[in-house]
Order: sequence, then C-alpha cells, then structure tokens
Amino acid sequence: MKISILSDIHDNVWNLKKAIAMKELQESETLLFCGDLCAPFIIKLLGQAYSKPIHIVLGNNDGDVAAIMANAANFSNIKIHGEYFRGEFGGMTIAMNHYPDNARKIAEQGNYEVVCYGHNHILSQEYIGDTLLINPGTIMGFHGGALKDVPATFITMHCGTRETKVSELRSS
Repeated sequence: MKISILSDIHDNVWNLKKAIAMKELQESETLLFCGDLCAPFIIKLLGQAYSKPIHIVLGNNDGDVAAIMANAANFSNIKIHGEYFRGEFGGMTIAMNHYPDNARKIAEQGNYEVVCYGHNHILSQEYIGDTLLINPGTIMGFHGGALKDVPATFITMHCGTRETKVSELRSS
C-alpha cells in the first residue's frame, strides 16, 4: 500500500493543484494531511481532486474549524481527526499530529512504526529507535520564521517497506 503525506498548504491553491496532479500522489491509496489547510475551501479542492481516503489533523492556522468540518461532511472520503490521528495502513501503525515536539514524544514511545507531523515547514525524515518520524515539508513553499522561499514538497511512502520518496513541486 502506498500513502501520500502532505502538510501546511496555507491556502496555496496553485501548489496544491500541482501536487494533486502529480502521478506519485494520484497513485497513492490514502492521503494523510498534517495540518494547516487554513481556509475551509481547501477541503473542497482536496475532496474534488482526490477520491480516495483523506485523513486530516488540524494545525494552528486552521481557524474556522466549524466550516472546515461542515465542508468535510460533504465528502465521504474525508475524515477530520482533531489534533491527533492514530491508525493502520497496509498493516503498518501510523500516528499523526501537527507539532514537531508532540510527534517526537509519540515517536520516542515506540508504539508506532511511523509518526508524521508538519508545522515548521522543514522536510525531515529520521528514525527514533524503530519509529520513522516524517515531516513532509510544506505545500506552501515558504518558511514563515525565516521569511524565505523553501521547496514545496510532499512524501509518498510504501507501507510494507517504509520506503519514502520526496516529491518537489516545480515552479511555473
């Protein structure tokens, strides 16, 4: 089973459309989103462009949660999990939240094979014990703390092997 892991769209509909159109994402069987959709309309774009299961945790910039939830209710494939998600895909246990410190603590407990997070817009993959800790980077393509452009990225992963591939969106 192949899954896609995205984070931090921050309303960049142009990069989101590029990501969704990519073969790597379309060939995945599930999409995990690590927070910061921002505007509720992003849910509609995701739901219309990707018909397979989408699991979403909320981030610190998802302000209108009621509207996000209302939009998600229109798509049977979209599940909003609040701040934390725990599940199993292809026999592999996965946890997800938005924040790096929380994700690291979950990974250190060793109860999951993979833990995903976002928030800091920094692409990262590392093992903590036997747990793969993943930040897919940012779809937005900007680092707010440093006030600079960064590559817009997402990750696809094969659940059986935990083999990952980073996909970078190209500028137009």
